[in-house]
Amino acid sequence: MTIRHLLAIAAILAGTGIGQAADVPGPILINAPIVTGNPCADPTVRSRIMERFAWAERNTWQRGFVMASLENGRLSNHPYNEPGIIHREYCMADAAMTDGSMRVVYYAIEFGVGFASLGNYVDFCVLGLDPWRVHDAACRTVQ
Repeated sequence: MTIRHLLAIAAILAGTGIGQAADVPGPILINAPIVTGNPCADPTVRSRIMERFAWAERNTWQRGFVMASLENGRLSNHPYNEPGIIHREYCMADAAMTDGSMRVVYYAIEFGVGFASLGNYVDFCVLGLDPWRVHDAACRTVQ
């Protein structure tokens, strides 16, 4: 077993408890690796973010709205160089909410940290809708 596999297992174990928001049902693991084009625009990633947000609204917040669409996925120009064995892309997209408002969604895609190093992990934050500040002020941790 390589160090990459051990670190991936540690990431999975860490993601099941410590640091997880109380309003979401665990990490998003995308089984198909993203290898070409713009990873931020991947429809699988965007649909899972919408599903997970809807779950949180239904089971935690109950504010009465969800994401109607999540479009224009693009890199967020994350300013930091993060050397390491886990490749991350920091993204943003525009969400049209069912209450008529528009919100910015920030998300980070971590490649190859799914179960047994297969798949990708996605964490997200909707700007202005993180009252417990799970992602710090203004979604800083996933910007």
